[in-house]
Amino acid sequence: MNRLRPDTFFRNLGWWQRALMEGRLCWRLLWDKRVAFKLKLIPIFAVIYFFSPYDLLPDFVIPGIGQVDDFLVVFIACRLFLRLVPAAVAREHFEAM
Repeated sequence: MNRLRPDTFFRNLGWWQRALMEGRLCWRLLWDKRVAFKLKLIPIFAVIYFFSPYDLLPDFVIPGIGQVDDFLVVFIACRLFLRLVPAAVAREHFEAM
């Protein structure tokens, strides 16, 4: 099965624009019935982790880094989700944006 590499769509964007576009693409793919439910659990669990009071790196260990790990988990989950979604479905949504 052909898999999507997030770099192929977002090559010409800056990192901030790229992160926003990837997030928007993830959101659109979450509502597509052609994407397997088990794949949809990846970004869903990342968002749950983001809002949960538990952290991999507690805020009191290194101030400021505790918030960064939440964003990093969501970012990595989104990238993994985009990589595992069938490329044709992701390409269709990307072109529609």
